Amino acid sequence: MSEENRKEQKIVILHGFEKPEILKVMKLLKENFQGEDLIFASTTPTSLTWKVEDLITELKQEHEEFKRIRQTKRENESPKE
Repeated sequence: MSEENRKEQKIVILHGFEKPEILKVMKLLKENFQGEDLIFASTTPTSLTWKVEDLITELKQEHEEFKRIRQTKRENESPKE
């Protein structure tokens, strides 16, 4: 098992923050955890009803999907030779 797989995924869940505050927190954490694959989320009425374990599982799945989408977009935007 690789070191990356052994490390627990770092997830930051924010509740009660306004969007500008969320962006400040995200910037601060990204600056202080450079190289870490952080997951950020804010609560929703639906997520507040979930078990934490279920929410973490969902956030990890969404994060991986967004990474795949970004990678595909980068590949499609790169100049073709």
